[in-house]
Amino acid sequence: MTMFALNEGLDLDALRAAFARDGRLQIVDFLRHDAAMALLRAMVESKAWRLAVSAGQQLNDYDLAELEAWPAERLAALERQVVEGGRAGFQFRYDTIRLPGYPGAADGAEAPPAVRGFVEFLSQAPALDFLRALTGMDDVSFADGHATRYRPGHFLTAHDDLNEGMGRRAAYVMNVTPQWRPDWGGILQFYDERGNVERGFVPAFNVLNIFRVPQPHSVTWVTPLATAPRHAVTGWLRVAA
Repeated sequence: MTMFALNEGLDLDALRAAFARDGRLQIVDFLRHDAAMALLRAMVESKAWRLAVSAGQQLNDYDLAELEAWPAERLAALERQVVEGGRAGFQFRYDTIRLPGYPGAADGAEAPPAVRGFVEFLSQAPALDFLRALTGMDDVSFADGHATRYRPGHFLTAHDDLNEGMGRRAAYVMNVTPQWRPDWGGILQFYDERGNVERGFVPAFNVLNIFRVPQPHSVTWVTPLATAPRHAVTGWLRVAA
């Protein structure tokens, strides 16, 4: 969509040096303000959200209206599955809108045009050229992505994004969350080999988080203190298979 444009004030040389040094980066004011607002508005107004929950290697997406009609016993069983799965392995729970071509996606007909447009924007010049120059990854040929919404009780346990055959070179999180407090959770955290937290990125508005794959990271549990959801578009810069 033509609404999307990079912020013309970005200092590519400084950003490139920081990414080369750390392998991860926050880019403040990545988009023009009006484009970031349009992306947020599209996600806030969308009715296409579904609850995404992992179950081992299986991905389950649940219709939110149907979940509200589930009996208490069935909801409790799902809660036990989520907690038990996260105690010793990879587990997540958050709301999503998937796009065509993304694993687990349907036809994407209900996805907001602004979300589709943003992912398409990242896959085309000048954004793709900017991201290649920023990361030094000249072989990146496209971006994929999906909308994410974290509410209280949502989380993503530690993992490294490595998936053989997917061609993932870097991961990104395009944050469009206007107000957030660290106490609310939902923090993108990075870990060293001993499990110590090396860095944490708090949700913010119009901030692109980008980092090399693989590296251990998680999204911390969103607490009941949160007064609004954590909205973002999340995906990977990839090489063609």
